[in-house]
Amino acid sequence: MRNVFALLTNKAFITGFVMLLIFQSMMLLVFLPGYTAIPKNLPGLTVALLNHDKGETGAQIAEGLSGQLPFKLDTSSSLEQALKDLDNRDIHMIIQIPENFSEKIGDISEQVNLNFFINQSNPSTTASTMQSVVTQATDALNAQFAVQTIQGTLQQLSVGEEEAAALAAGIPSKVAANIVLTNEVPPGMHNLMAPMFLVMSIYTGAMMYTMISLNGFHALKRRMGKWQSFFALQGAHVVVSILAPLAGLAIYFLMQEHSAASFFGVWLTHSLETLASIEFMTILFMLFGQMGSIVNIPIMLVMTIASGAVMAPQMMYPFFKSISEWTVMYYPVHLDFNFLFGGGGTGELLLKLVLYAVVCMGIALGLHFWKYNKKTAPPPALDGATAVQPVS
Repeated sequence: MRNVFALLTNKAFITGFVMLLIFQSMMLLVFLPGYTAIPKNLPGLTVALLNHDKGETGAQIAEGLSGQLPFKLDTSSSLEQALKDLDNRDIHMIIQIPENFSEKIGDISEQVNLNFFINQSNPSTTASTMQSVVTQATDALNAQFAVQTIQGTLQQLSVGEEEAAALAAGIPSKVAANIVLTNEVPPGMHNLMAPMFLVMSIYTGAMMYTMISLNGFHALKRRMGKWQSFFALQGAHVVVSILAPLAGLAIYFLMQEHSAASFFGVWLTHSLETLASIEFMTILFMLFGQMGSIVNIPIMLVMTIASGAVMAPQMMYPFFKSISEWTVMYYPVHLDFNFLFGGGGTGELLLKLVLYAVVCMGIALGLHFWKYNKKTAPPPALDGATAVQPVS
């Protein structure tokens, strides 16, 4: 027991215990408030409600859905534009009331389709929410409209009110949901979460690599020189960024088949993410030294939410939404959705990820120049004396 007490009072053990308390506190303080946005912020999502029916019934249904759906509604776009916005994740579902809907609804023997377009290549909460909305909307229409119409028809045929209600309740649903899935995701939760898992694994690995590689860099810096050492380090980062993602991608692609084009697209994405993450971590370690890994903890937790892997940016609280496109995880998450399952805006996302890596590299270069000159600057000269210049 005495030995246990001796270890527990050791500074290293106390530091470890404090870090344990800090990490769990940070995680809960970021994740619990951040994810309360689900389902509270569902009204931030956008649904296109397109009424292509010329009769009164379509207008009535559109008006009823407008009052019931808890989303922002786009009623002015064409179907072509709405499909483009759906692919780009600017809107999250399309509800289309087809032509001749009013005519077909009057035929008791015919079931009428209401068209729902859902882009599955979206954060898991968005796709699942839209699927549940389809069921709820269809059930509501059948309960409030179809049964009433059938009951009225039966009453016109001189059937009693109670008997008409009973017969109407037994008739199959008048309105059916015709769900059109775009960018379908293969079955399995591992596919829905793949963008988050791939991006997180790369970022965490980049943190460990940067911490260790910078120690080696500092040991060789004096021998190589200021600029030779820095550019040699950048060259090593590029090589590592190209090779490192292959391990994780091999595991995922062996579990789930995708096309060769998808593989090379995801490889490019995570090579760029690795480089951007290494440069970002280099900035933290240059600014805070070994404390950079600790500073990174709350940053990484915030980025996990702001990346958009679990919920769409439109659902996030303002803080997370405002920084989402400033985080290194945001772009590879959305690029993974595009390359693995489909989606729009790939070129723009790739360009922004490249710019992110270049900007971080430029900041790291500036910090290297500043810290190197700061450490090697000659001491101020005494009165009447000449400062000794350092040997280059």
